[in-house]
Amino acid sequence: MSEYDGTDNPDTPWREDGASEEDNRGDEAMTGRDRTAFSPNPDEDGKWLSAVVGLLGAVLIAVAVVLDPVASQFWNDVLIGATLFVAGAYNYSRRSSEELGSLGVAVLVALLGLWLVASPFLFGGNGGVEAATDLGFWTDVVVGLLAAGLGAYSAIGIRGRRRDATVRDTAV
Repeated sequence: MSEYDGTDNPDTPWREDGASEEDNRGDEAMTGRDRTAFSPNPDEDGKWLSAVVGLLGAVLIAVAVVLDPVASQFWNDVLIGATLFVAGAYNYSRRSSEELGSLGVAVLVALLGLWLVASPFLFGGNGGVEAATDLGFWTDVVVGLLAAGLGAYSAIGIRGRRRDATVRDTAV
């Protein structure tokens, strides 16, 4: 295939408007090299789920800063909270752009939620919860359960929408 020479020479295999005279598609009006708009999530479904996940991350960080728990619980809450906040913001951004949320991010949120439920028991002292404050303990458990539930629900929804998304027509 030769390079485009900038003229409307009929011997040139492709034209500037993206339509080829040789394919007989009758789409001379198409531009942009046969690119079509593709919007798998036009209703921005799941945007509120992502916002809630980001909010849960912010709450987790705020509670860790305000309560001043033991170092292990503090850093666990800050790191998991920051990850939840970024994951929620990322999927919110994708869904605001009429794309599907990231399935991997939704699964990560669910796994982090499960970790939050288990972490007060793992970082605690003899009984598992002595090192954690009562409010810090329950914050981790409640935020963990919410994150696990929202992440799992979001992952199932993304998987279903991905399967049901209309397939983009190809140029050929």
